Amino acid sequence: MAKTEKTWSLKEIDQQRGDKKGTAFLAFKQLKDSFDEGRDYYYLSASQDGREIEQLRQAERIYESTVNAILLTEGGYSAVLDYLDG
Repeated sequence: MAKTEKTWSLKEIDQQRGDKKGTAFLAFKQLKDSFDEGRDYYYLSASQDGREIEQLRQAERIYESTVNAILLTEGGYSAVLDYLDG
């Protein structure tokens, strides 16, 4: 993952908008087929990215119950917001 790139977690989007938990995830699921992994989002798997997921959890960027994490890039973030505001 591009460490210098700004990313947003689904939790951060929910909190920023005042939406209930899972709202950004549902939007992501609707848009996922039009997204490119590595360009619009990064998928962090518990088996391969456990250390990074734990760092995100400690920084309170993801939900405590998150197993595998999704981080949206600027493009993915904008698309999710557009979808939610649609």
